[in-house]
Amino acid sequence: MTGLDTNVLVRYLAQDDEAQLRGVLAMLLKKNATFFVPDIVLVEVDWVLDSLYDWTADEVAEAFGRLLTVHNLIFEDEGRIRGALRALRQGADLSDELIVDRCRDVGCKALATFDKGIVKRHRGFAITPQ
Repeated sequence: MTGLDTNVLVRYLAQDDEAQLRGVLAMLLKKNATFFVPDIVLVEVDWVLDSLYDWTADEVAEAFGRLLTVHNLIFEDEGRIRGALRALRQGADLSDELIVDRCRDVGCKALATFDKGIVKRHRGFAITPQ
């Protein structure tokens, strides 16, 4: 298995550098090859596509949804990503949702944050330090 960095997924999704895209496609199409996509890479790709490419949240969610269908990509937790993508389509921040879900997964009773959006979306779990 080979891990994928942010810039590889950006090339794959944005298709803005033909030579690098050909390299990515050749790699992904290798027989019996598998590739690991860490959650943090998805967070970075989200930031790059939003900040540098001006993609909307729906465009990012659609692109990530397509990534989830690539047979040889392995994700940290596909269910967590699917949940974060649903929230992204509803106006949430991908990284915020991954943080909340990961904290729940490891047994946290609460998430301390000053982010009002997280507190609003996750009442009863997200708390504001006082």
